[in-house]
Amino acid sequence: MVAPDEPPEAWLGRTLDGKYEIQTVLGVGGMGMVFSAQRVLIGDEVALKVLYPRLLQSPLQRDLFRDEAIAAARLSHRNVVTVYDAGFAEEESVAYIAMELLKGSTLKDLLREKAPLSPEELVPLGAQICEGLSAAHDAQIIHRDLKPDNVFLENVPDGSTRVKLVDFGISAMLDVDRSGERRQRLGTLRYMSPEQCRGQVVDRRADLYALGVVMYEGLTRRRVTGKSVSAVVNEVPAIPNLLLPPEQQLPPRLEDLLLRLLAKNPEDRPSSAEDTREALLAIIHGGPGADRPVQLGHIVSSAPAESGLGFNWKYAVLAGIICGLLFGAL
Repeated sequence: MVAPDEPPEAWLGRTLDGKYEIQTVLGVGGMGMVFSAQRVLIGDEVALKVLYPRLLQSPLQRDLFRDEAIAAARLSHRNVVTVYDAGFAEEESVAYIAMELLKGSTLKDLLREKAPLSPEELVPLGAQICEGLSAAHDAQIIHRDLKPDNVFLENVPDGSTRVKLVDFGISAMLDVDRSGERRQRLGTLRYMSPEQCRGQVVDRRADLYALGVVMYEGLTRRRVTGKSVSAVVNEVPAIPNLLLPPEQQLPPRLEDLLLRLLAKNPEDRPSSAEDTREALLAIIHGGPGADRPVQLGHIVSSAPAESGLGFNWKYAVLAGIICGLLFGAL
Protein backbone atom coordinates (compact mmCIF):
# COMPACT_ATOMS: atom_id res chain seq x y z
CA MET A 1 0.00 0.00 0.00
CA VAL A 2 1.32 3.43 -0.97
CA ALA A 3 1.29 6.09 1.72
CA PRO A 4 -1.21 8.90 1.02
CA ASP A 5 0.15 11.93 -0.80
CA GLU A 6 3.65 10.55 -1.31
CA PRO A 7 5.75 12.92 -3.45
CA PRO A 8 6.53 11.74 -6.99
CA GLU A 9 10.22 11.30 -6.12
CA ALA A 10 9.29 8.58 -3.61
CA TRP A 11 8.17 6.40 -6.53
CA LEU A 12 11.53 6.32 -8.26
CA GLY A 13 13.06 2.84 -8.38
CA ARG A 14 9.82 1.04 -7.61
CA THR A 15 8.37 -1.67 -9.84
CA LEU A 16 4.65 -1.08 -10.32
CA ASP A 17 2.34 -4.07 -10.69
CA GLY A 18 5.39 -6.24 -11.32
CA LYS A 19 5.59 -4.79 -14.84
CA TYR A 20 6.95 -1.24 -14.83
CA GLU A 21 10.21 -0.09 -13.24
CA ILE A 22 9.78 3.64 -12.56
CA GLN A 23 12.79 5.73 -13.58
CA THR A 24 12.15 9.49 -13.71
CA VAL A 25 9.39 12.01 -13.03
CA LEU A 26 7.99 13.51 -16.24
CA GLY A 27 5.20 15.64 -14.82
CA VAL A 28 2.56 16.16 -12.17
CA GLY A 29 -1.06 17.04 -12.93
CA GLY A 30 -4.44 17.41 -11.31
CA MET A 31 -5.27 13.71 -11.47
CA GLY A 32 -1.90 12.06 -11.09
CA MET A 33 1.79 11.76 -11.83
CA VAL A 34 3.56 10.79 -15.04
CA PHE A 35 6.83 8.85 -15.00
CA SER A 36 9.17 7.34 -17.50
CA ALA A 37 9.36 3.62 -16.83
CA GLN A 38 10.92 0.50 -18.27
CA ARG A 39 8.73 -2.47 -19.10
CA VAL A 40 10.30 -5.35 -17.19
CA LEU A 41 9.35 -8.01 -19.71
CA ILE A 42 10.12 -6.14 -22.94
CA GLY A 43 12.82 -3.74 -21.79
CA ASP A 44 11.55 -0.66 -23.66
CA GLU A 45 10.60 2.70 -22.15
CA VAL A 46 7.06 3.96 -21.70
CA ALA A 47 5.29 6.90 -20.10
CA LEU A 48 3.39 5.72 -17.03
CA LYS A 49 0.50 7.78 -15.66
CA VAL A 50 -0.42 6.96 -12.05
CA LEU A 51 -3.59 8.25 -10.41
CA TYR A 52 -3.07 9.88 -7.01
CA PRO A 53 -3.97 7.26 -4.37
CA ARG A 54 -6.16 9.76 -2.49
CA LEU A 55 -8.36 10.13 -5.55
CA LEU A 56 -9.35 6.49 -5.56
CA GLN A 57 -11.92 7.43 -2.94
CA SER A 58 -13.81 9.52 -5.51
CA PRO A 59 -16.13 7.58 -7.82
CA LEU A 60 -15.94 10.43 -10.34
CA GLN A 61 -12.13 10.36 -10.46
CA ARG A 62 -12.10 6.58 -10.84
CA ASP A 63 -14.61 6.86 -13.67
CA LEU A 64 -12.59 9.61 -15.37
CA PHE A 65 -9.39 7.60 -15.12
CA ARG A 66 -11.15 4.53 -16.51
CA ASP A 67 -12.65 6.61 -19.31
CA GLU A 68 -9.20 7.92 -20.23
CA ALA A 69 -7.91 4.37 -20.63
CA ILE A 70 -10.96 3.30 -22.64
CA ALA A 71 -10.95 6.41 -24.80
CA ALA A 72 -7.26 6.28 -25.62
CA ALA A 73 -7.32 2.53 -26.24
CA ARG A 74 -10.12 3.01 -28.78
CA LEU A 75 -7.98 5.43 -30.77
CA SER A 76 -5.22 4.47 -33.15
CA HIS A 77 -3.99 7.53 -35.01
CA ARG A 78 -0.66 9.18 -35.60
CA ASN A 79 -1.91 12.41 -33.98
CA VAL A 80 -3.11 10.74 -30.77
CA VAL A 81 -0.84 9.26 -28.10
CA THR A 82 -0.78 5.43 -28.17
CA VAL A 83 -1.87 3.57 -25.02
CA TYR A 84 -0.30 0.15 -24.38
CA ASP A 85 -1.81 -0.96 -21.10
CA ALA A 86 -4.03 0.09 -18.20
CA GLY A 87 -4.80 -1.54 -14.90
CA PHE A 88 -4.99 -1.46 -11.13
CA ALA A 89 -1.93 -2.41 -9.08
CA GLU A 90 -3.34 -4.31 -6.11
CA GLU A 91 -0.22 -4.12 -3.94
CA GLU A 92 0.14 -0.37 -4.32
CA SER A 93 -3.63 0.24 -4.61
CA VAL A 94 -3.19 2.63 -7.53
CA ALA A 95 -4.54 2.77 -11.08
CA TYR A 96 -2.18 3.38 -14.00
CA ILE A 97 -2.01 3.84 -17.76
CA ALA A 98 1.09 2.94 -19.81
CA MET A 99 1.53 4.84 -23.08
CA GLU A 100 4.17 5.69 -25.64
CA LEU A 101 7.01 7.84 -24.37
CA LEU A 102 7.18 10.96 -26.53
CA LYS A 103 10.24 13.10 -27.18
CA GLY A 104 9.66 16.81 -27.61
CA SER A 105 7.70 19.53 -25.83
CA THR A 106 4.16 20.84 -25.49
CA LEU A 107 2.46 23.56 -27.47
CA LYS A 108 2.28 25.44 -24.18
CA ASP A 109 6.09 25.52 -24.06
CA LEU A 110 6.23 26.83 -27.62
CA LEU A 111 3.65 29.55 -27.01
CA ARG A 112 5.30 30.64 -23.79
CA GLU A 113 8.58 31.06 -25.63
CA LYS A 114 7.49 32.46 -29.02
CA ALA A 115 3.87 33.69 -29.09
CA PRO A 116 2.49 35.36 -31.03
CA LEU A 117 3.31 32.78 -33.67
CA SER A 118 3.02 33.45 -37.37
CA PRO A 119 0.35 31.64 -39.41
CA GLU A 120 3.22 29.76 -41.08
CA GLU A 121 4.10 28.24 -37.71
CA LEU A 122 0.69 27.65 -36.14
CA VAL A 123 -1.73 26.83 -38.97
CA PRO A 124 -0.02 23.52 -39.90
CA LEU A 125 -0.11 22.50 -36.23
CA GLY A 126 -3.80 23.39 -36.12
CA ALA A 127 -4.45 21.15 -39.11
CA GLN A 128 -2.78 18.25 -37.31
CA ILE A 129 -4.80 18.93 -34.16
CA CYS A 130 -7.90 18.63 -36.34
CA GLU A 131 -6.72 15.24 -37.59
CA GLY A 132 -6.42 13.96 -34.04
CA LEU A 133 -9.81 15.41 -33.10
CA SER A 134 -11.41 13.85 -36.19
CA ALA A 135 -10.13 10.43 -35.13
CA ALA A 136 -11.50 10.94 -31.62
CA HIS A 137 -14.85 12.21 -32.85
CA ASP A 138 -15.17 9.32 -35.29
CA ALA A 139 -14.71 7.02 -32.27
CA GLN A 140 -17.52 8.90 -30.49
CA ILE A 141 -15.11 10.61 -28.09
CA ILE A 142 -14.94 14.30 -27.19
CA HIS A 143 -11.65 15.43 -25.66
CA ARG A 144 -13.31 18.17 -23.57
CA ASP A 145 -10.01 19.52 -22.22
CA LEU A 146 -8.12 20.55 -25.36
CA LYS A 147 -5.50 23.15 -24.42
CA PRO A 148 -1.82 23.84 -25.20
CA ASP A 149 -0.73 21.61 -22.31
CA ASN A 150 -2.45 18.64 -23.97
CA VAL A 151 -0.99 19.20 -27.43
CA PHE A 152 2.41 17.50 -27.55
CA LEU A 153 4.87 18.39 -30.31
CA GLU A 154 6.82 15.22 -30.99
CA ASN A 155 10.28 15.45 -32.50
CA VAL A 156 10.29 13.17 -35.55
CA PRO A 157 13.69 11.68 -36.62
CA ASP A 158 13.59 13.50 -39.98
CA GLY A 159 13.55 16.84 -38.13
CA SER A 160 9.84 17.51 -38.54
CA THR A 161 7.21 17.96 -35.83
CA ARG A 162 4.19 15.74 -35.27
CA VAL A 163 1.25 16.76 -33.09
CA LYS A 164 0.07 14.22 -30.53
CA LEU A 165 -3.09 14.83 -28.50
CA VAL A 166 -2.71 13.63 -24.93
CA ASP A 167 -4.68 13.46 -21.68
CA PHE A 168 -8.17 12.23 -22.41
CA GLY A 169 -8.76 12.18 -18.65
CA ILE A 170 -12.11 13.99 -18.76
CA SER A 171 -13.15 12.99 -22.24
CA ALA A 172 -16.87 12.35 -22.69
CA MET A 173 -17.99 9.17 -24.38
CA LEU A 174 -20.83 10.06 -26.73
CA ASP A 175 -22.29 6.57 -26.62
CA VAL A 176 -22.50 6.19 -22.83
CA ASP A 177 -24.74 7.79 -20.23
CA ARG A 178 -23.65 11.28 -19.18
CA SER A 179 -25.97 11.67 -16.22
CA GLY A 180 -25.11 12.62 -12.64
CA GLU A 181 -21.53 13.57 -11.97
CA ARG A 182 -20.59 13.43 -15.65
CA ARG A 183 -22.73 16.50 -16.23
CA GLN A 184 -20.55 18.60 -13.92
CA ARG A 185 -18.60 21.49 -15.40
CA LEU A 186 -15.30 19.76 -16.07
CA GLY A 187 -12.39 21.21 -18.00
CA THR A 188 -10.12 24.24 -18.01
CA LEU A 189 -12.21 27.42 -17.95
CA ARG A 190 -9.94 29.35 -20.30
CA TYR A 191 -10.57 26.81 -23.09
CA MET A 192 -14.13 25.75 -22.27
CA SER A 193 -16.99 26.47 -24.65
CA PRO A 194 -19.94 28.55 -23.44
CA GLU A 195 -22.21 25.51 -23.40
CA GLN A 196 -19.63 23.59 -21.36
CA CYS A 197 -19.47 26.48 -18.89
CA ARG A 198 -23.23 26.27 -18.47
CA GLY A 199 -22.95 22.60 -17.56
CA GLN A 200 -24.88 21.54 -20.65
CA VAL A 201 -24.30 18.36 -22.60
CA VAL A 202 -21.58 19.07 -25.17
CA ASP A 203 -20.73 17.62 -28.55
CA ARG A 204 -17.66 17.68 -30.79
CA ARG A 205 -18.14 21.38 -31.49
CA ALA A 206 -16.96 22.10 -27.93
CA ASP A 207 -13.54 20.77 -29.00
CA LEU A 208 -13.63 23.08 -32.02
CA TYR A 209 -14.27 26.06 -29.75
CA ALA A 210 -11.25 25.05 -27.66
CA LEU A 211 -9.18 24.78 -30.84
CA GLY A 212 -10.27 28.30 -31.71
CA VAL A 213 -9.10 29.54 -28.31
CA VAL A 214 -5.75 27.78 -28.70
CA MET A 215 -5.14 29.27 -32.14
CA TYR A 216 -6.43 32.74 -31.24
CA GLU A 217 -4.09 32.91 -28.25
CA GLY A 218 -1.21 31.49 -30.26
CA LEU A 219 -1.62 34.05 -33.04
CA THR A 220 -2.32 37.11 -30.85
CA ARG A 221 -0.85 36.33 -27.41
CA ARG A 222 -4.16 37.61 -25.99
CA ARG A 223 -6.91 35.86 -24.05
CA VAL A 224 -10.17 35.33 -25.88
CA THR A 225 -12.31 36.43 -22.91
CA GLY A 226 -12.00 37.38 -19.27
CA LYS A 227 -11.35 34.91 -16.46
CA SER A 228 -14.92 34.17 -15.32
CA VAL A 229 -17.69 31.88 -16.49
CA SER A 230 -19.77 34.95 -17.27
CA ALA A 231 -16.98 36.32 -19.49
CA VAL A 232 -16.69 33.07 -21.45
CA VAL A 233 -20.44 32.92 -21.96
CA ASN A 234 -21.03 36.59 -22.86
CA GLU A 235 -17.89 38.43 -23.97
CA VAL A 236 -17.31 38.86 -27.71
CA PRO A 237 -13.67 38.19 -28.72
CA ALA A 238 -11.73 41.13 -30.11
CA ILE A 239 -11.08 40.94 -33.86
CA PRO A 240 -7.51 39.58 -34.18
CA ASN A 241 -6.28 42.04 -36.80
CA LEU A 242 -7.40 44.95 -34.60
CA LEU A 243 -4.94 43.68 -31.99
CA LEU A 244 -1.98 42.93 -34.26
CA PRO A 245 0.52 45.37 -35.77
CA PRO A 246 0.52 45.71 -39.59
CA GLU A 247 3.44 43.32 -40.09
CA GLN A 248 1.62 40.55 -38.16
CA GLN A 249 -1.82 40.83 -39.77
CA LEU A 250 -3.58 37.52 -40.41
CA PRO A 251 -4.98 36.51 -43.79
CA PRO A 252 -8.68 37.51 -43.72
CA ARG A 253 -9.86 33.92 -44.27
CA LEU A 254 -7.85 32.74 -41.26
CA GLU A 255 -9.28 35.53 -39.14
CA ASP A 256 -12.79 34.63 -40.28
CA LEU A 257 -12.22 30.96 -39.42
CA LEU A 258 -11.00 31.84 -35.93
CA LEU A 259 -14.13 33.87 -35.25
CA ARG A 260 -16.34 31.07 -36.53
CA LEU A 261 -14.63 28.60 -34.21
CA LEU A 262 -15.24 31.00 -31.31
CA ALA A 263 -18.95 31.48 -32.01
CA LYS A 264 -21.04 31.37 -28.82
CA ASN A 265 -23.68 29.24 -30.53
CA PRO A 266 -22.35 25.80 -31.54
CA GLU A 267 -24.57 25.93 -34.65
CA ASP A 268 -22.47 28.85 -35.94
CA ARG A 269 -19.17 26.95 -35.72
CA PRO A 270 -17.74 24.66 -38.39
CA SER A 271 -19.64 21.38 -38.32
CA SER A 272 -16.64 19.11 -37.83
CA ALA A 273 -12.92 18.92 -37.22
CA GLU A 274 -12.52 17.61 -40.77
CA ASP A 275 -14.20 20.70 -42.20
CA THR A 276 -11.93 22.87 -40.07
CA ARG A 277 -8.88 20.94 -41.20
CA GLU A 278 -9.85 21.39 -44.85
CA ALA A 279 -10.28 25.13 -44.31
CA LEU A 280 -6.83 25.35 -42.70
CA LEU A 281 -5.23 23.30 -45.48
CA ALA A 282 -6.84 25.56 -48.08
CA ILE A 283 -5.16 28.50 -46.35
CA ILE A 284 -1.85 26.63 -46.14
CA HIS A 285 -1.83 25.56 -49.78
CA GLY A 286 -3.58 28.54 -51.33
CA GLY A 287 -6.87 26.86 -52.19
CA PRO A 288 -9.77 28.71 -53.83
CA GLY A 289 -10.40 32.00 -52.08
CA ALA A 290 -7.26 31.80 -49.94
CA ASP A 291 -5.51 35.14 -49.41
CA ARG A 292 -2.00 33.79 -49.57
CA PRO A 293 -0.50 30.32 -49.12
CA VAL A 294 1.10 29.49 -45.77
CA GLN A 295 4.29 27.45 -46.03
CA LEU A 296 4.45 24.17 -44.14
CA GLY A 297 8.14 24.24 -43.18
CA HIS A 298 9.20 21.23 -41.10
CA ILE A 299 5.74 20.10 -40.08
CA VAL A 300 4.31 16.63 -40.67
CA SER A 301 1.02 17.24 -42.44
CA SER A 302 -1.54 15.79 -44.83
CA ALA A 303 -2.28 16.35 -48.48
CA PRO A 304 -3.95 19.65 -49.33
CA ALA A 305 -7.71 20.01 -49.39
CA GLU A 306 -10.02 22.79 -50.44
CA SER A 307 -12.79 24.47 -48.53
CA GLY A 308 -14.78 27.68 -48.77
CA LEU A 309 -15.90 29.99 -46.00
CA GLY A 310 -18.44 32.40 -47.36
CA PHE A 311 -19.72 34.49 -44.46
CA ASN A 312 -17.42 37.21 -43.15
CA TRP A 313 -17.65 36.88 -39.39
CA LYS A 314 -15.19 39.72 -38.78
CA TYR A 315 -17.71 42.30 -39.90
CA ALA A 316 -20.57 40.61 -38.07
CA VAL A 317 -18.64 40.72 -34.79
CA LEU A 318 -17.55 44.32 -35.43
CA ALA A 319 -21.16 45.33 -36.09
CA GLY A 320 -22.19 43.63 -32.85
CA ILE A 321 -19.57 45.52 -30.88
CA ILE A 322 -20.60 48.85 -32.41
CA CYS A 323 -24.30 48.19 -31.71
CA GLY A 324 -23.48 47.27 -28.13
CA LEU A 325 -21.61 50.52 -27.65
CA LEU A 326 -24.42 52.58 -29.19
CA PHE A 327 -27.20 50.97 -27.18
CA GLY A 328 -25.09 51.03 -24.03
CA ALA A 329 -24.75 54.78 -24.37
CA LEU A 330 -28.52 55.33 -24.55
